[in-house]
Amino acid sequence: MGKTRGFTLVELAIVLVIIGIILGAILKGNELINNAKVKRLQNDLRGLEAAIWTFYDRTGRMPGDCDGDGIIEYGIGVDETGTWIELSSIPDPTSDYCANNTTNETNPNRAFSDLRVQRVLSYSQPNKSLAKHVFNDFFVIGSYFNGTKNYNAIVIYGIPTWAAKMIDVSIDGSTDGTAGRVRRFDEQLNWPEDSNNDQVVSLAYFFDAIP
Repeated sequence: MGKTRGFTLVELAIVLVIIGIILGAILKGNELINNAKVKRLQNDLRGLEAAIWTFYDRTGRMPGDCDGDGIIEYGIGVDETGTWIELSSIPDPTSDYCANNTTNETNPNRAFSDLRVQRVLSYSQPNKSLAKHVFNDFFVIGSYFNGTKNYNAIVIYGIPTWAAKMIDVSIDGSTDGTAGRVRRFDEQLNWPEDSNNDQVVSLAYFFDAIP
């Protein structure tokens, strides 16, 4: 019977190196994808902020601020039981804005519909499409009452902690989720520890005043 030849140490080393290269490429590819998603998310956030100020320049009020008092009327934050509000979806009307009283001004669609009517955002796209972000949840435009005063904000629902931290560092220069323009929204706490960076959180961006 013939002898069965095994792998040499050199051959095994070469295989391990190849496996390492493949795994490294996969991990690097995932990192590039994740970084691209966060960059797109932040660009969309900035674009939404720019749309709000463009609307303000055209009309003299914020989108969703039907009475012109400087406060976007849809209230984000806690409900009457003290529970933090987390939207799983946004209604999808095709026409609903301050010039039309089909719903009251506390509807989360008001701001997006205003932006569409003024053609700041695409009128042909429904609110639900315009509000959706790259992590498959939604932007919401509204105001947050901190017990003393209302502050206008854009909330990004349903993103991983690592993405929220990247945006916080980019805008505020630190990962303090309790201070600055960028804050953790789903709880009045700091961001989860690095060991929980995949935990889903929501982020509030206070674009005209800081609480």
